[in-house]
Amino acid sequence: MFNKDPKDNNETLLQEMSKTIRHRGPDDSQYIVKDGFCVAFRRLSIIDLDNGAQPYTSPDGRFTAVFNGEIYNYRDLRQPLIDEGQTFATNSEIEVLVALYRKYGDEFITMLRGMYAILIYDSEEKTVFAGRDPFGIKPLYYRVTDSGVMFASEMKAFLFDETMGGFKVDESLLQHYFTFQYVPEPKTITPQISVLEASHYMKADAEGKVDIKRYLDLKFQTPSEESFEEKAKKLRKVLTESVEYHMISDVEVGTFLSSGIDSAIITAISSQLNPGIKALTVGFDVASYSEIDDAHEIAKHLNVDHIVLKGNVEQFKNAFEKVVWHLDSPVADPSTVAIYMIAEEASKHVKVMLSGEGSDELFAGYKTYRDSLLAGRFQNAPSCVKGVCRGLSKIIPDGVKGKSFLMRAGVPLEERYVGNAFLFDEKGKKPFLKTYNPNQSFTELTRDVYAKVADRDPLIKMQYVDINTWLKGDILVKGDRLSMAHSLEVRVPFLDKEVFQFVSTLKNEDKLSHGTTKYILRYAFQDYVDPATFMRPKLGYPVPVRIWLRNELYEWARDIINGSKADQYIDKAAALKLLEDHRTEKADNYRKLWSILVFITWYNMYIADADNTRRRILDGEL
Repeated sequence: MFNKDPKDNNETLLQEMSKTIRHRGPDDSQYIVKDGFCVAFRRLSIIDLDNGAQPYTSPDGRFTAVFNGEIYNYRDLRQPLIDEGQTFATNSEIEVLVALYRKYGDEFITMLRGMYAILIYDSEEKTVFAGRDPFGIKPLYYRVTDSGVMFASEMKAFLFDETMGGFKVDESLLQHYFTFQYVPEPKTITPQISVLEASHYMKADAEGKVDIKRYLDLKFQTPSEESFEEKAKKLRKVLTESVEYHMISDVEVGTFLSSGIDSAIITAISSQLNPGIKALTVGFDVASYSEIDDAHEIAKHLNVDHIVLKGNVEQFKNAFEKVVWHLDSPVADPSTVAIYMIAEEASKHVKVMLSGEGSDELFAGYKTYRDSLLAGRFQNAPSCVKGVCRGLSKIIPDGVKGKSFLMRAGVPLEERYVGNAFLFDEKGKKPFLKTYNPNQSFTELTRDVYAKVADRDPLIKMQYVDINTWLKGDILVKGDRLSMAHSLEVRVPFLDKEVFQFVSTLKNEDKLSHGTTKYILRYAFQDYVDPATFMRPKLGYPVPVRIWLRNELYEWARDIINGSKADQYIDKAAALKLLEDHRTEKADNYRKLWSILVFITWYNMYIADADNTRRRILDGEL
């Protein structure tokens, strides 16, 4: 909290907010109150276990700072300061950050390589600097109030802020949620709370004035004319270096291992640096929804310590409520439960895990990229041809092969692509969403993103949209919240600014070629993995929700809908019809149903039963 009145120090609120996110840092808990700057910190000890406590105050008392995450190049940044005569009392990152801020001011953030959310209070200038990493790996929420500005690593901490008047639902953003399956930054589903966007920093003064600036735009550059072989060599070098940086730790590091190329490459590189590294895999007891066998072959090939978690429907069902709780805002991605379960298992073995997330957005790994490029060839076709495509797509039943292609072929990219997920179109929301507004369209949230790449080809547009929406709103949210739920730190070597700088110069054919996605990545590391892994398509934490909702989870889902307290938003009869149509296989509604089940559960916990939720927090149940 940064209050206008330096005497306005609500230590009780500070401690309650801190307790709400104790899972993010169980190793130490400290707070400081200074001139209206009140900050509490929960530490997960990874670097400088003995001397890295926070909040940190500079020796002269001017700066007080906290930060969440890792700065992988902090030692590189510290050495020039030492050469200039600067002395350091610890081996921690936070001391280096303050020294850099003192010397370079706000622009110091452009020097950092890592994942981070940073707060620095300057007692002379009476300002607070807040900054977030380029990709948005680490979260930072804030709320501007009449008294000043409040910050938190997780949105749930604001449950104890009585001045907020409780969590609320922004009806327009709820409508967008049912298309995107999350609420894109910088907004949240709760209108009083915002997210400091990735690649941005904020400056707040004692009068409550807030100034936000972008310090980096992750744009794709002019393609390099180097040979494919030369680019493959450079990719191998830059990604290996990134993994080396991401393995800097004073505690043991492991890896997540699925059946795909991304996690296999990260595991292969890390196992060369740390032979016998622990690699963890999750799968379910339903045929075709388990990556365990394929992952086991990869682990055997790499000679790593393979740890397997076999999940079932009961474990899945029991984890659901806590998953929704930890996600902060509704995120309707069924893989979240699998991630929560494997993170829980990983936390029993290590404190830090490496993940292959981010590769698909950088190297064009999603199947929809290829399909939409084919559809894009129709954009110059006569309007009558596109009209026929649209008409055919409307009469072909859902689930029939070719329907989605015809739909895409007849509609401009900007009007149909909002990211890797697309749940309901506007027409589909009307039957069950009581607050549906016919004058609102999901394109409102992507219009400005598309404007920045208006002159680029469809693939670059899609990748840029995904990096600025889907990656930040879904992939990284579930990765951070569901690992930190178990006090586990997850690092993502693909999402490194040096890796992106290289990838941003690749040609489309470097990424989509030879009948596959991410071709240059597969090619560059083909000798690291077995031949089957080299060309295996992406699965991405497959969870048999589609099957279970027709059988084992049918009654469970009915009970959630019937027990909903969100009647002002969700029409129960319409939601139950979606469920019944799915059960009888009239339609494949499992993703759509999941979005409704998640919202209802979130609403019950954060709004309808908020008093009970606060009690459960204080009693240690959540």
